[in-house]
Formats: sequence, C-alpha cells, structure tokens
Amino acid sequence: MQKVIVEPPLVLDRDSTEPLTIQITGQLRTAVSGNRLHAGERLPSSRALAAALGVSRTVVTNAYLQLFAEGWLEGKHGSGTYVAEGAASRGRPGPDVSGGPVSSGRLGGRP
Repeated sequence: MQKVIVEPPLVLDRDSTEPLTIQITGQLRTAVSGNRLHAGERLPSSRALAAALGVSRTVVTNAYLQLFAEGWLEGKHGSGTYVAEGAASRGRPGPDVSGGPVSSGRLGGRP
C-alpha cells in the first residue's frame, strides 16, 4: 500500500521578524497538536516542501530536524518523514525555547 504525502497547511510571513524556520516549526507543531496532521502521515520531502514554500531547503531541513529532536516527527529509513506516534498527545505546543534549529543530525530517509 502506497502512503499519501500530506501537504501541511503552512503560511509564511516574510515580513515577520520571526525566522522562517521557526515559523515552519511552530506551524507544524500546531498542525499536529490540533489534529490537522495525524500520527503516521507522511510529510513532503524537505526539497518538495522548500519548493512549494519558495524557501531554501536548509530552512525546511532545520525545521524538520528541530521537530525530530523534540519527538514530533520520525524518520523511516528509505521511506521519508512522518508525524510521530503520540505526538498529538503532547498538547498545545509552547514557544520555541531551543535557541534555534538543530544544526546536526540526519533525517530518516531522504529529506
């Protein structure tokens, strides 16, 4: 059975002082906690999402890496990036207190 790739509902404000990576990270957390994205749903590759949003792939990769580190997303080797089981039960996401995106590590599958 082929998995359907979900286009997350993201709207970026390029005039905001908030960096694009932080906007994406926060909106994906909100989409998961608000049940607009569900456990097991596959997200677009970082390349595809970056192209759809008109941003650098690095922006999307850093957002995905941050969400991996926090347990919101999981990678399946050779398959892609998915919403993690139990991620929605985290409740409402708080502010990003990480000090910025994670800068090392590797996404599961090809980002």
